[in-house]
Amino acid sequence: MRGTGTLPAGWAILKSMDLGAALIALAIALVVKVAVMVLCGWLLVHVYRAAWSSPPEHPWLLLPKEDLPEIRILWWALALFGVSELTCGIEVYVLLQSNDVTSAIHSFASAAGMALFVLGMFEYFDRRIIAFTRPACVANRICRGCTDREPEGCKFRVALLLAATFLALAALAPMFASVERMPANTVRWMLPFPSLNAWYDGVVVPWFAAHVPGHNPTGVAYFLPESMFRIEFRFLPAVALALLAAGACLVWRGDEARGARAMIAAAGVLGYCYFELVLYRGIGDVLIGSLGHELAEFWFLVFTAEFLTRCFPANARAPAVSS
Repeated sequence: MRGTGTLPAGWAILKSMDLGAALIALAIALVVKVAVMVLCGWLLVHVYRAAWSSPPEHPWLLLPKEDLPEIRILWWALALFGVSELTCGIEVYVLLQSNDVTSAIHSFASAAGMALFVLGMFEYFDRRIIAFTRPACVANRICRGCTDREPEGCKFRVALLLAATFLALAALAPMFASVERMPANTVRWMLPFPSLNAWYDGVVVPWFAAHVPGHNPTGVAYFLPESMFRIEFRFLPAVALALLAAGACLVWRGDEARGARAMIAAAGVLGYCYFELVLYRGIGDVLIGSLGHELAEFWFLVFTAEFLTRCFPANARAPAVSS
């Protein structure tokens, strides 16, 4: 959950007039987010031990030497994800507020991590299955003979350029989204328990008014800042466009392999932009968007752990090799 203008997510909603919103925010900040941070830390440690250090006594993964480059890319993606979660956690649990610097770090680290993740996944499947622009390329079933090193170049060159055009058009859509500050609407979360709501409004809210500096009894106590949206809906799509332009130039010059990788990295950046666009501007509810944000991150970490354990099980017969 992203930070607030004055207090962390759950704390800020406690200052509002709706008990239901307060309970949801506390559940996100103290349960779901904690689970995400713990799982992220666990993955970082275990993947690092498998990819860089000597195999532990009871290894979680067995990595053949030829798989290390791709797995190390995935580790760096997880490290950037960890940086984004760490800055968000500092906002929520330490600083008790959000600011432009921490919001920027969160957005940049998340987008870069997603770009590296999809690039690392492509590198793994390209070496194992796809073999793009190499003699064993799976597309040869369609091409009936690779022409990548001949004057005509790869037969999928035009298709790659069209894909870059499509992604470039997709990068324009977030630029039309609003970047205005988005406050929480806590009224819609009113619980159908009049006596409980009355106790909250009559006891808890006045206590906060008397003991919490800068108390604000409205939903604007929790909001997503304009600076965050400017980065995610303006700057990051521009970065994706730059990557797509570089990729298209490489493809046009006959370097389809590197061009495709630049385009894949751009798709990762755009994936994060659309993730935020749908969760916040699409849904239009800060609390639901924040809950979806944390649950999606948890799912992403579970997926990564499942992918690694399926591809590199610790009980595999092949011995692990680390450099």
